[in-house]
Amino acid sequence: MQDSLLVYDASRSVFRRAAARLTAGTTLRPIPWEAPPVQTFLTAQFGGRPFAFLLVEGDRVHAGEEAVVRVLRSRGLPPGLAEAVGGLYPTLASPVGRLLHGRVPADIEGSFALTEEAREALAPVRDLNRIPVE
Repeated sequence: MQDSLLVYDASRSVFRRAAARLTAGTTLRPIPWEAPPVQTFLTAQFGGRPFAFLLVEGDRVHAGEEAVVRVLRSRGLPPGLAEAVGGLYPTLASPVGRLLHGRVPADIEGSFALTEEAREALAPVRDLNRIPVE
């Protein structure tokens, strides 16, 4: 089975360190949103390049609150707590995005089947073998 991929904003060292800590000791691989292969994957999956927090698991892409909840549950948070924290995402995403990322995350929420084009575009994303952590 292939590792799950966490697509996140790696524009600042604090985000890179957080992603490294969040994924340490797991089969979850942090992948920078900014990487060119990720941009190709996003276009294949969504028809554009949405700025979003994403989790790719198997043949599904989870976005927004759903991605947050799944990542937290994979880290051992009880389901109720993970869902409570994830439930804050829709309210906090825009203001936090503007403040910390300099942009508002795309309004993409839920789980989506991986398109055939996106499946093909994932091979180069999976070849990304390191996370730039400062």
